[in-house]
Amino acid sequence: MKALATLLLCPIAWCVELGTVKELAEPCTAPPIPNTTCRRLEVSAPGLKPIQVQLRVTEPPAGTARRGTVVMGSGAGGGTFYATVPPVQALVKDIAAMGFLVVDRAWNGGWTTHEGGLKKESCRYATLLTWIHQRLHSGGKFVATGNSGGSAEIGYALTTWGRGEILDLAIPSSGPPVAHLDYACVKEASSEWASLCARIVPQGKMECTPGCILGTSNDVCKQVTPAPTAQQLLDDSVMHPGAVLSYPKTRLHFLYGAKDCGEPVPVGLTWATKVTSEKVMAFVPNTPHAIFSTAEGRAALRKAIDAGTAR
Repeated sequence: MKALATLLLCPIAWCVELGTVKELAEPCTAPPIPNTTCRRLEVSAPGLKPIQVQLRVTEPPAGTARRGTVVMGSGAGGGTFYATVPPVQALVKDIAAMGFLVVDRAWNGGWTTHEGGLKKESCRYATLLTWIHQRLHSGGKFVATGNSGGSAEIGYALTTWGRGEILDLAIPSSGPPVAHLDYACVKEASSEWASLCARIVPQGKMECTPGCILGTSNDVCKQVTPAPTAQQLLDDSVMHPGAVLSYPKTRLHFLYGAKDCGEPVPVGLTWATKVTSEKVMAFVPNTPHAIFSTAEGRAALRKAIDAGTAR
């Protein structure tokens, strides 16, 4: 078994400490996708219990020019793989055929564990992403995409953990719904958020009217404490007061489903609209919250990867 030494990362004006990764001998099962293997790891982060994660790694077909690596993340707590059904497994096969190593992660039990908040717990993904970059990535562009909760992992990785240092392209989809927990984790939207929510989505892009709040009972609202204050919720958000909003090395391509009628679109846009470095915001027709669930969504993701890595 191999361990990754603890990393201390120091961008321009601040430092963050990541955790460690240990390879485990226990086997795991690969999906019916050609050239795919599975490996099991244990990820430890400062102040958090270690948890296991499985990686399904799909190699490009033999003879295909290598363009880079694409890391994929499922939603909610990330306890399942991104490619669980045949159409999405076909998407993985297509991306591999484009010349990318595809890494699909699934956390055992999920990465949200009520150990001090989402911001703290998101160190696990930042640590895993760094390990993949160091151990599996072998040149070309380094790309991460994730839907809903998976987009939250990417959001924290960029605003909190300095992972813009390694990501060439990030494609958050359907969120992150935790960009502003202080707006979303309430029984009724504040007048400030109600006004912003009504105008933050560009006109003519949606095929329904999105909601504005998650409510107070959602598990992501209770990661810091069962009854958090508004300040605690803000401090635990992707857009926390110290959030970094410029990523000179990373191109961001946000994808939203035009039929995503919940709060993830307006809440996610509270981060997307504030990013000051290169970004694209696209709305996918005929597509709900699960971007990968429609042909249009899968095509939009392929196009974003292709265009974002062409330079």
